[in-house]
Amino acid sequence: MKKIIFSFVFILLAIVVFAQQKVALNRNGTTEIYGGSNPFNDAYLAASSGDTIYLPGGNLPFPATIDKSLVIIGAGHYPATTVATNRTVLNGSLTIGENADNIHLEGIDISGGITFAYNHKVDGVVIRRCRTYSIGYSGNGSTPCLNNTIRECVISSTIDFSNAKSLLFSNNIVGSAVSSGSELGISNNIFLYSGNQYYIFSNIDNSSISNNIVFQAYDGSYIQTSCELSTFSNNIFAVSPSIGSNTFVNNYNSVAMTGLFVNQTGNAFDYTHDYHLVNPTTYLGLDGKQVGIYGGLFPFKESALPVNPNIVSKTIAPQTNAGGELNIQVQVKAQNN
Repeated sequence: MKKIIFSFVFILLAIVVFAQQKVALNRNGTTEIYGGSNPFNDAYLAASSGDTIYLPGGNLPFPATIDKSLVIIGAGHYPATTVATNRTVLNGSLTIGENADNIHLEGIDISGGITFAYNHKVDGVVIRRCRTYSIGYSGNGSTPCLNNTIRECVISSTIDFSNAKSLLFSNNIVGSAVSSGSELGISNNIFLYSGNQYYIFSNIDNSSISNNIVFQAYDGSYIQTSCELSTFSNNIFAVSPSIGSNTFVNNYNSVAMTGLFVNQTGNAFDYTHDYHLVNPTTYLGLDGKQVGIYGGLFPFKESALPVNPNIVSKTIAPQTNAGGELNIQVQVKAQNN
């Protein structure tokens, strides 16, 4: 039933998008379509916890704070797979409020970053296959957000887990560094930054940091700072890292990043790059699978396609035929996950 609903909603969005942006709100199998100048906000105001909002491609006005337990799914952010729909873009910063337990964000480009309200506890959050500038769990850790998952995302700048605990951060492509938090699982990510502006891991305690690829080549002391009682295992490092009061085991040190990937240059994410390893069996992770974003429990999905059906193409006739019919052709590819 869910796949049928997905197909209906996204074919409908593909048909009407030429006129204006439409947002679909699904509740218990019933779909409501919102148009006008601010359809996302209108759908959000009408939504109740547990509902699903489907966003079309394009640049959308949006509620500055999401404070409900919702599933919000966009069309994706990779240009190659959003030709027919355009990317779903929220141009600005998004705040997650304290009543948004179990919120799920997927397939959205959030240009200004995602911030959790200061010292507010928001549990069970899933952020998947999104692109965002930064992620910030603001606070002092007195009321930490628990059991959040951030995976298969592209994050251009910094990640701050000051008010997070028992969080899984996996299979992401990161342009900068990650700081703070405790009891974190940081695995199968690519950290592209290299230089003396950021320590890649800082103030992260009692955590497991494994199967990552870390480009930082400025100096081994810039791999980690002020981390305590964390275990670094089966990571690829461009240098030999300083250990401090942590455990380092079975890491691959002083590995040349040039030629490691099928197609990658520099220290910035690029949609044209191919982050598959040239030799995936050479560097194995803690779980026996390859290190990097295509290993682990949640291998990076090609083009970070969201779970909804991908609209491959759409053709809409410029006018009706003699019988008053409008010829519309939509090609949709189903997704398994």
